[in-house]
Amino acid sequence: MTRLDRHIAGRVLLNFVLLFTALYLFAATVDIILNLDEFMKIAEDEVGTDATWIRRLGVAMLYAANYHLPQFFQFYAWLYGLVFMGAAAFTLAQMSRYRELVAVMAIGMSLRRVAMPFLVVGLMLGGLQILNQEIMLPRLAPLLLRTHQHAKQGSVDAFPVKFTDDANGTLLQAASFDPGTETLTRPTLIERDVAGRTTRRWWAATATWNTQVKGWDLVEGRTVEIASDSRGSTTPKTAILVKTDLSPMRLTMRRYGQVASMLSLSQINRMLQWPDARESEALRRSAVSRFAIVALNLLILVIGLPFFLDRLPGSLFTRAVRCAVIILPLYFTAAGMMLVPLGFVGVLVGVLLPVLLLLPVAMMRVGLIRT
Repeated sequence: MTRLDRHIAGRVLLNFVLLFTALYLFAATVDIILNLDEFMKIAEDEVGTDATWIRRLGVAMLYAANYHLPQFFQFYAWLYGLVFMGAAAFTLAQMSRYRELVAVMAIGMSLRRVAMPFLVVGLMLGGLQILNQEIMLPRLAPLLLRTHQHAKQGSVDAFPVKFTDDANGTLLQAASFDPGTETLTRPTLIERDVAGRTTRRWWAATATWNTQVKGWDLVEGRTVEIASDSRGSTTPKTAILVKTDLSPMRLTMRRYGQVASMLSLSQINRMLQWPDARESEALRRSAVSRFAIVALNLLILVIGLPFFLDRLPGSLFTRAVRCAVIILPLYFTAAGMMLVPLGFVGVLVGVLLPVLLLLPVAMMRVGLIRT
């Protein structure tokens, strides 16, 4: 990169950091104000109602920070593309205002060449998002699923498991499941034949997940085989293990659908070892979309830059409004197509379709730059 490239890249990266930080702090501050009562209740449970108001507020702010700091990484995953588009527009607006673009053209450099450092920084931020998706979000998933009243906890609260089926049709039901400890309380599993009739039943006091054998270790477990002629059951026997694809992560996904977007590729590949599971399509979509969204953000950047890369000075407000009117609906429509299943195409085509449609548009926009 030339000295000019490094100068432009440094400016747009600084603007991105400032804009992203401002938006994150603004969103977190508004959320804390709206949910201050919830954080104050947690603080009162911790220090008691006899504590001073200042101390209770301080403890409440600590729990608010404990709730919102993990949200920083999810905030980046959601909005880094749009924030970078805003930072790029702001940087070009500054360059246009002080006639820096005129100086660049005066030395014989094309305005298309000026766009190169923006694309390089956008690609770097996209790579950072891939690392965020693979390393940070999977580790923080239990914290990201919490509600405000559970800000004190280290994971999402336990929840009851209603009858849910695995890839083989076996039904699982439990009084509660704790994602933090990966423990089922009073679980019952029912194995069925192709006609839906019960052929075997397991039950236990508790069960914990065994990663090596991909099943649940039963505590005080019992099992019984149901006679096929419906004349009764055999004598219950001791059971120590039952195999199923209903892992803790899959049970959490059944409860919270957004978990699929927080998994790493290795976690997704392990879960796809049961290809007939109900969540397989959502998992494949999540695996492909994390790369497609990086390409989408780059294409949106290429489409938006020509609004500001112009050899002639003009109204920056007018350009910003025109850019927002075109870019925002385009981005949300394309992102929605990636996230929502399209019945007429497969998962891979459905996720990549917005990228394929926007690619010629981006190439056309680059060709229309007056330089």
